[in-house]
Amino acid sequence: MDKETKKDLGTTNDIINEKISIKEKIGFGLGDTASNLLFQTFMLFLLYFYTDVFGITAAAAGTMFLVTRIWDSINDPIMGIIADRTETKWGKFRPYLLWLAIPFGILGVATFTTPDLSMANKVIYAYVTYTLMMMVYTAINIPYSALMGVISPNPLERTSVAQYRFIFAFIGAFIVQGLTLPLVNAIGGDNTDVFSATTDKNEIVINENGAGTSKLVINVDDTLSKKLTVVVYKPENISEIDTSTDILYLKQGFGTYKLNPEKYFDKKISADKLETKVINEAVGFQGTMAIFSFLAVILFLITFFTTKERVKPPKEQKTNIKQDIKDLLTNKPWLLLFLVGVVSLSYISIRMGAIIYYFKYYVHNEMLVSAFMLSGTIATLAAIALTEWFSKKIGKKRVFIYSQLLAAIFTALFFFLDSSDITLMFILNIIISFVSGPPAPIVFSMYTDCASYSEWKNNRRATGLVMSASTMAQKFGWTIGGALAGWMLAIYGFKANVTQAEGTITGIILMMSLIPAAGSLIAAVLMSFYKLDTDTMNNIEMELQARREVNL
Repeated sequence: MDKETKKDLGTTNDIINEKISIKEKIGFGLGDTASNLLFQTFMLFLLYFYTDVFGITAAAAGTMFLVTRIWDSINDPIMGIIADRTETKWGKFRPYLLWLAIPFGILGVATFTTPDLSMANKVIYAYVTYTLMMMVYTAINIPYSALMGVISPNPLERTSVAQYRFIFAFIGAFIVQGLTLPLVNAIGGDNTDVFSATTDKNEIVINENGAGTSKLVINVDDTLSKKLTVVVYKPENISEIDTSTDILYLKQGFGTYKLNPEKYFDKKISADKLETKVINEAVGFQGTMAIFSFLAVILFLITFFTTKERVKPPKEQKTNIKQDIKDLLTNKPWLLLFLVGVVSLSYISIRMGAIIYYFKYYVHNEMLVSAFMLSGTIATLAAIALTEWFSKKIGKKRVFIYSQLLAAIFTALFFFLDSSDITLMFILNIIISFVSGPPAPIVFSMYTDCASYSEWKNNRRATGLVMSASTMAQKFGWTIGGALAGWMLAIYGFKANVTQAEGTITGIILMMSLIPAAGSLIAAVLMSFYKLDTDTMNNIEMELQARREVNL
C-alpha cells in the first residue's frame, strides 16, 4: 500500500470516527421531545378524547383514523422526496424545523378543541383538523428523522445519536403521561360555562349552563365511609352509571339535576361536609394542548440551532425520483424493517390506546393512569440508556429479538390479572417497558444503515426518502392499530361513560394483553431475517467514505 493511499485511508478513518458533541446530541434529541409532546398525546388520549369528551362514537373515530392516517402515510415518501431535493444555506432537512414549528403548535391546539357543533359537523371538524395536523407533523418530522442519517457517517455514532433521540422522546412521553390528566383537571376545574354544582340541604344541585362533556368530582370528610358500588339514578336522557369511584360523568341536555349524596355514602352527610368540583374536560384538554404545543415550538427551534448536516450525497448524483423509488423497493433490509415497523406500531397503538379504558372501566380507577404510564416510561428510559452498551456487546439485531420475545411473554400475563391486582399490573408494566426500550432506537439506527447500504449498492443516496418511507411504515402500523382499537371497542359493545358489559371488559383486557403480545412475537420473528450486522456496516461505511474522498 503506497503512502498516498495510507494517507487517504487515515483521513477517511478520521472522518468516520469524528465524535458528535453531547450538546449537539441533546439538541437533536429535544426535537423528538417536541414531536412526542403531541404524538404521545395522540396515541394515549386522542381516541379517549374523541369518544368520552368530543362525543363521537368509537367506530367513527376508528374509521377516521384509518382514512386520515392512510393519506398521512402516503405523504411520508412525498415529503422525503421533497426534503432530499431541498437546498438551503442550512442544509436539506434542518430548515423545515424552522419553517413549520409554529404551524405544528397551532394545529395541535385545534385538534383538541371541542366546538359546539352537531354530531355530523363534529365528525367533519375532527377529519379536517386531524388531517391538517398530521400533514404538518409529517412535513416537520420526516426531515427531522432524515437529519439523523446525515449527522454523522459513523454507524456507532448514529446509534448513540438515536439513543439520545429516544431518551428525549421518552422524556416527552414522561411529560405527557404524567401531566396530561392532572393538567386537564386543573385547567378544566370549576368551569361554570358548562356545569355548576352547589350543595344545599344534603343535596348536590347540578345545573347545565352550556354544551360540553364534564365530570363532577365529589369530595367529603375523610371519616365518612364510601359504599363499594354506587348507582346514580339520573333523568332518562342521561345513562345510568354504576361505579365504585367518586366521579360522576355528565352529558349535556339534562337541565337541572339533584343528586342525593346518601347514594354515594353510608352515612347521612351535611352540606358543610361536602365539596364539589366541576371539571370541564373539553376546556382542560384544549388548555393542556396549548401548553404542550408552545413547548414543542421552542424545542424544535433549539434543535434547528444546535445541529449540523455532515453527510452529503455523491456529487455526481443526478435527480431521478423513479430511480430513487426503484432503489428503495430493491433495498431488502429496508423492506424487512418496513414490515417490522408496521407490526410494531400496530400492537403498541392498540395497547397504549387501551390503557385509559382499562383503568376507567375494568380497574375502576382512572386516576392510576398517570402513575401507571410514568412507571413504564421510567423503566423504558433506563433501558434506552443501556441500548448502546447492549448493542456493542451482542449486536443490534439480537438485542431487538430478545427484547421482543420477553415483551411478548410478560404482556401476555396481563390477561390473567384480576381488577384488584394493582401491584402486579405495575410490576408487569415496568418489566414490559424495560424490555421494550431498546428496539425503538435500534430500529431507527437500522434505518440509517439502510440509507448507507443503498448508497453502497447503487452509488446513490436518498436519506430523506429512506427515512420517510420508514416513518411511513410506522404510520401504517399506527393507522392499523388506531383503527383496530376503535373498531374493537365498537365490536365489543363499548359505550362511553356507562358501565361496560362483561364481553366489553374482556375485549379491553385482550387489547392490553394477548393481542399486543402476538404482535411483539411476530416482530421478533421478522427481525431474525435482517442481514446488516455491525461488521457488515463498518465495512460499508469505510468503503463509502473512501469513495467520497476520491470525489472531493
